[in-house]
Amino acid sequence: MPQQVQVAFNVNLVIGPNAVARGDMVEVPFSLVANSTPSVVNISIRGALMLQGDPKQVDEIAKSVNSGKPPQFIQLMIGQYVFFEVNLLLKELGIPPAMPVVSQSQQQQKQGEGIMYA
Repeated sequence: MPQQVQVAFNVNLVIGPNAVARGDMVEVPFSLVANSTPSVVNISIRGALMLQGDPKQVDEIAKSVNSGKPPQFIQLMIGQYVFFEVNLLLKELGIPPAMPVVSQSQQQQKQGEGIMYA
């Protein structure tokens, strides 16, 4: 793919709504679709997050996912996983990443900005 081509991505991540609690485990299905403009690549990932814990908490998680409001930690866990997979696939195909990857040195610089230590 030529270096000067700009690729824009439309990413849609859907979590749930068919979470199933079984004893001390909950299964939270998810799907991600990433389409590029220009139409160079379309990626679809489907899977399920399996969580194990206290049966009462597991039941609450399933209910919140099924009501359309998954807990933030569920969103973060699934989001980190699928975005990593998408960017890995894109790298293997020689396509710029769907989300910019911040290098470790840039992260360290940003952490120190605006903070004063005494």
